Amino acid sequence: MHMNWNGKIYYDHPPMGFWLMAASYKLFGISELSTRLPSAILGLLSMICIYLIGKKVSKEKVVGFSAALILGTCVWYVIRVRSGNLDSIFVFFYLLSIYTALLARDRMVWFLVSMISFGFLMLTKTLVGASALPVIGFIVLPELIKFRKNYLWILGGIALLLAVVLPWYWIQYVNYPDFIQHHFFTIGTRGKTADSFLNLQYELPLFYLHMGVRKWYYLWLVAGAYLILFFRFIKKHVFSILLWNVVILYPFLTTDQTHIWHLIPVYIPMALIISFGIWDGGMMIIKLVKYFKIPLVKRLNLLHDRVLKGVYLGVILVIVFLQVKIFYSEVIPQYRYTPDDVDISQRVGKYDSTIYLDDDYLPLAVYYSGRFIRQMAYEPQERKILVDLFNSESKPFIVITRNWALNNLKESNIPYEILEQNESFSIVTKPQ
Repeated sequence: MHMNWNGKIYYDHPPMGFWLMAASYKLFGISELSTRLPSAILGLLSMICIYLIGKKVSKEKVVGFSAALILGTCVWYVIRVRSGNLDSIFVFFYLLSIYTALLARDRMVWFLVSMISFGFLMLTKTLVGASALPVIGFIVLPELIKFRKNYLWILGGIALLLAVVLPWYWIQYVNYPDFIQHHFFTIGTRGKTADSFLNLQYELPLFYLHMGVRKWYYLWLVAGAYLILFFRFIKKHVFSILLWNVVILYPFLTTDQTHIWHLIPVYIPMALIISFGIWDGGMMIIKLVKYFKIPLVKRLNLLHDRVLKGVYLGVILVIVFLQVKIFYSEVIPQYRYTPDDVDISQRVGKYDSTIYLDDDYLPLAVYYSGRFIRQMAYEPQERKILVDLFNSESKPFIVITRNWALNNLKESNIPYEILEQNESFSIVTKPQ
């Protein structure tokens, strides 16, 4: 039950996302389409899940529909859903775990489903997935307290969770001595200490969050402030969403190693806070209008339920339109082309020498070349920089590097031969 990648045992992440991709390969063959298919399908299903959560929390279909629109028009959500990686799969199991936990408040049989889904979430990304547990626990707390009544469901859910999660983790722990350190600390926490979680470094993460969701960012701030300042969080389930937002966002605010795609799980509670906050705020304004009995509003029947929902949805749709108009060309190619990194990776596959990559797109390079590739950033000190590699390596090798990096070889008077080149990258070697 171990995975191999680029010639090495791989346990940076658990296997669920890769199992789904492997199943897609079995059904449709190995291709870009089959690689991206699980991510795309679960990305669409995630929008259905968030619709159901929004509807459950607010008792209004229009709020759930708006939450789905908001999530589906966060630019980095769209990018990652299309690109075939773990984020979309992770978001789906996160949403499914929370939705079934909400259902468990009424029928505890759903707690079994929630625990299975939470197990799949942990098998997609470990520590980030664990952030769902306090939210699930808070949602079903009234039923957990009734242990004597629900003990079979509770123990059954825990048993199912352990049955899903433990086998893979136990096998890795038994077979690989550095599994705990590498998986949970080096990769999971990026080597952070307990004290570092009290050290806020929020500027870069919040900037990335803004860039990832664009126009929804300020609406999130306004809606969240409204729910807190006007004590709307005391409403059933609303506190759960705010807690969810804090639990999943806070760890990213304590590190300078956050990347823009790491924050995608935060988009889920953000979308719910925006959709519910705007709706609830609108309802509060309506109550004030009714209280002051404004004649024109009453005469024009502007307080009719359909009118209110139409206005609310219209506001959301206008923002959706502006959002998509701005990022459409960034996400959807305007013409068919092969990106330079893909092109150079495809070309390098025909060479037999040791291949080094002087850049950070190793997964892409391995996939398109079909070869074992050594990323220079993880090599010993004497091979981390292009000039040092040419000076220290005596065996035959080739390097994929940026075209501008060749200037470093020229300035150091190091001879090199260009084997392949496109607009951005070169494949170079030492002359024989």
